[in-house]
Amino acid sequence: MIYFEGENYHFLFCNPDSVARVHSKISPFYDFPLSEIEELPYLYSQPALIPKFLYELEYDRKITPSSPIKTPPYLKFTEGLLYSEDSKFPKESEEIFEGARYPIRSNPYRIVGAQTARPTTPTSRSHSPVLILRENLQTQIGPIQTGKFTLYRMFRKRMFSTKYLSLRDIVNPELNEEEVIQKIEELYFDPESKTYLFHLVKILYAGTPAEEQGLVSNLFTYEIEFAKFLRDRIFSIEILPLIHGPFLNSILNKLDERILKFSIPKLSPPVRRMVEKNVSKNKWKQILDGPSKKPEPGESFPEIVEKEIFRRFSRRIYYEEGNFPLYKDSVEDETSKTEIEFEAVPGEKFNLNRSSNEIELYTITKDKILLRILKYMEVIRIDIYLSKKERDQYEFFKISADSILEIPKYDQAKLIIGAGINSERKPLEFSLLSFSY
Repeated sequence: MIYFEGENYHFLFCNPDSVARVHSKISPFYDFPLSEIEELPYLYSQPALIPKFLYELEYDRKITPSSPIKTPPYLKFTEGLLYSEDSKFPKESEEIFEGARYPIRSNPYRIVGAQTARPTTPTSRSHSPVLILRENLQTQIGPIQTGKFTLYRMFRKRMFSTKYLSLRDIVNPELNEEEVIQKIEELYFDPESKTYLFHLVKILYAGTPAEEQGLVSNLFTYEIEFAKFLRDRIFSIEILPLIHGPFLNSILNKLDERILKFSIPKLSPPVRRMVEKNVSKNKWKQILDGPSKKPEPGESFPEIVEKEIFRRFSRRIYYEEGNFPLYKDSVEDETSKTEIEFEAVPGEKFNLNRSSNEIELYTITKDKILLRILKYMEVIRIDIYLSKKERDQYEFFKISADSILEIPKYDQAKLIIGAGINSERKPLEFSLLSFSY
């Protein structure tokens, strides 16, 4: 299985040998500015998370429209009593305390572990928060750490995602390396761009898909100009003669012939020959002798081709750039630790809801929320819902177990949701609520 539909996210469990082809459309359920939402690639060869509240998605011929954020009913904890905003708790709800389970049969419910979960003095204290099981959902009420405490900060390479075009997805697999190089020689790219394409051919024929992915990722990290070509210029219509299969026909069959006629004089010879080869002689003569029509902005033949190249062949890839802080509550390597002092603020109003026990609310400070990851994660995404027009998002990659991540604490935040994919390609979803929204 490489695809799973969750509550708030689509999960793609991909790798270089198991690629997912996904059509997505920017379609926010809320009034988020479209210009601030990333256009997603079509091909995925690494684990990925796609928010359902930002995109309409088509996978395996099934279209899933964008949908509102879903969270469980908020649980209010005060003076030893737990209140559900619903009229009653779901059937078979339980409190988990010191390994034992206690059925919840009333609303409000008196917490068995209330003494342990009370707010603490300003001195450092780690304690067991209230844990509630509702159907298949675990809810942690309050943080793990309160008072003043010390963590050990270290820095990890920050990973960013981008899109690129792999020759593996467009070149005729029956061609050998020399034949592909010959085709590139005939393209209307500038000499620098052709040099980059020749390098890509070497990468294509030198190793496996996984090795190609590693090499291209390094190019984005260390070869800035090469990266610009991979991210932007390679999606030019001039790459069209390299694309194998029915790609061009699928465009020509739907295109207004008058718009094609308008663009023909501006096409480079290789692209023009490619177009001519894909229509019959009579059809080509009919187009040349027929009327032309000036297209609307963004609807010319070259623009349509370039959009379709991106839509059908762009791949997502991750690369390293810069650093981000990550914390541990203990470290073995004495040379790598930098002690950082924290002071928690009361956090008993926070509900951390999770689909599995792989993340926990570590603490709340004046301006930060710290989350501890309990199992190695390939990718974690966190979305902060500020209003129906504002949001913030964070992505982390390859996070080891027991790492503590920080995100900003916004006073105006309505809710926080997130998801992750662990090393076993299993999904995690979670949400953090501080009131009933």
